[in-house]
Amino acid sequence: MRKPVAIGFYPSNPKALEADVKKYLVSETKIKNPLGAIVPHAGYVFSGAVAGATLKAAETGKRNFIIFCPNHTGYGSPIATSKDDWQTPLGVVKTNKAIADKLGIGINESSHKFEHSAEVQLPFLQVLYKDFTVVPICLSDIGIEELNSIADKLAAYHGSSFYIASSDFIHFGSMYAYEPVSGSIEDQVTWVKKKDAGLIEKICKLDAEGFYNEITEKGYTVCGFVPITLLLLVMKRIGAKKGSLIKYMTSYDTQMNDSFVSYAGIVFD
Repeated sequence: MRKPVAIGFYPSNPKALEADVKKYLVSETKIKNPLGAIVPHAGYVFSGAVAGATLKAAETGKRNFIIFCPNHTGYGSPIATSKDDWQTPLGVVKTNKAIADKLGIGINESSHKFEHSAEVQLPFLQVLYKDFTVVPICLSDIGIEELNSIADKLAAYHGSSFYIASSDFIHFGSMYAYEPVSGSIEDQVTWVKKKDAGLIEKICKLDAEGFYNEITEKGYTVCGFVPITLLLLVMKRIGAKKGSLIKYMTSYDTQMNDSFVSYAGIVFD
């Protein structure tokens, strides 16, 4: 059983956690027949509104969720899924062990043990769906050729599965050792929003290679760019036509600081 490691990103008290999640699960948009989504993974106080709006807009009848997340910790292997069941304050989430075995990409619990970015998605899914399974897939920096190979395997499960890429967008400031532009903080926030807008445009057009190349060539600090690229490759294979931006925010909107992170929620159909 995998124990929670992201307490602090969300409340440890079950009642407080459920109340928070329900508060964030609000969207004026409803996507018909959603196939996948990009959802942020920061502390709920910063990105919970984006995560909640996105997952609410993408409500699905499917009950298996394949979650692509970045490897922030460096532990484990470059590509790894999990067969442990995952615990949160709201209960236990079962992994889909059959799919994890059939994928053939390797089981490595060390990759997931201290990684928060898949875990923070689970309370939202627990409130939305009472009976479901997950396949968490943790990814380090992997080339697009290998991502294409993995996408072929993953696309086979689209009949029963919904796909989530867990990612924040640009991390800006001294805290992240990323300060490519000077000027006022307002100018810097504007710069980040402009760069994010270009990335989001590529994402919504399902331009996996264009997005991947933009990140790797220009060094934008999008922590989950590999999971996003893999999601786009899977979306193309299963017939998605477009992505729709549901909500966009930055942590600067919540707490004014010279280091900040941006968040975008996008749903594919």
